[in-house]
Amino acid sequence: MKFSNETLNVLKSFTAINKSILLNAGNTIKTITPEKTLIAIAEVPDTMPSQACVYDLSRFLSILSLYNDPDIDFGDKYFIISEGKRRTRYVYADISMIHTPPEKEITLPSADVTVNVSEGDLSSVLKAAGVLQFSEVAFVGEGGKCYLKAIDSANDNADDFGVEIGETADKFNVIIKTDNLKLLPLDYQVTICSKGISEFKGKGVTYYVAIDSKSTYNKGE
Repeated sequence: MKFSNETLNVLKSFTAINKSILLNAGNTIKTITPEKTLIAIAEVPDTMPSQACVYDLSRFLSILSLYNDPDIDFGDKYFIISEGKRRTRYVYADISMIHTPPEKEITLPSADVTVNVSEGDLSSVLKAAGVLQFSEVAFVGEGGKCYLKAIDSANDNADDFGVEIGETADKFNVIIKTDNLKLLPLDYQVTICSKGISEFKGKGVTYYVAIDSKSTYNKGE
């Protein structure tokens, strides 16, 4: 088989979440941070014929980049990557060496806040967090508006940067670590559950992101 550009882009993005990956048969690719604070699930156009464990995903992708349009054969114990006269054997890792996402489907206990966030707005807030040297962003509901802000939750007098992204009748301050927002650059529908988890749903990919315990949510305030 061959990997499409879409599949390669997903795999490259997933290297920021976990250095390793378990590829299962089918066209769904999943990964999880070692801390279990971010789970990513992507539907790709290519169908994996069987299971394969890759310990160093960046290294594997670098090997693929040595070729123009390689064939990738899933063997019992290793990949055979080939094109013309060139050939690489890449041995699978043992599954015990890899952090793998739960097999059970994830369902949010409740959908307390739902808002759309554009690729541009999310990118600008994450960039501002970097410039301000903050490690958090927050979805904030106040005065009937919903904002996405770069914040420092440890300092009430700190600077912040925000963009209005919608309207809400609720009052909330939902904090997420920027380390848990290693997302593909897409528009997202964001659903926030006050019980500590959020869902970012984009075209072909869904992320489940942990919410910081300092977050607050009050309905209808």
